[in-house]
Amino acid sequence: MHCPGVHKDLSRLVPIYGRGLMGRHDDPEWARHADNDAPEFSGGLRAGAETWSRDGRVHGPVFPELTSAERTAGQTYATNLPSMFIVGHVDYVRTVLLVPLGPEQTELTAEWLFSPEALADPTADIDNIVAFGRQVLEEDADICEVNQKGLRSMRHEAGVLMPEEYELHRFHNWVRERHTALSPTP
Repeated sequence: MHCPGVHKDLSRLVPIYGRGLMGRHDDPEWARHADNDAPEFSGGLRAGAETWSRDGRVHGPVFPELTSAERTAGQTYATNLPSMFIVGHVDYVRTVLLVPLGPEQTELTAEWLFSPEALADPTADIDNIVAFGRQVLEEDADICEVNQKGLRSMRHEAGVLMPEEYELHRFHNWVRERHTALSPTP
């Protein structure tokens, strides 16, 4: 996982990312820490943090129906194949949509969804949240560009996925399955 080297602020906010892991079960020795709720093992936010923002604080009303476990999780991901993910936080939801425009260009659309109460609250510091999310997305874009150098290289045959890139592997398999299903049989 690229987080420790690319997303230093995010890795401080979500300590398990600093270990190069996305979640508890990505750790080959996760069973040794199964009962340890410390964020570097459980995947939650660092002590004192409540949401993904520059300072880790909420900046508007918290969704009232969340359970204690949902509040503690810090972030909840949902993937909508082929090219969208949604991240729920205690005070907002973020969607990211990736649309390929060609072999070397992708359009990225990110949206931050806030409750009407948050948008109406003059004390809600929504810019604090959006600035942090933009920082993470820009860091991702920068590293993607580095990874794509050599796309035109005659020696380039295939890339290598890291073990933590299981969602990308799942997407590759999804594309292969769809391609096979739609391909005419000889």
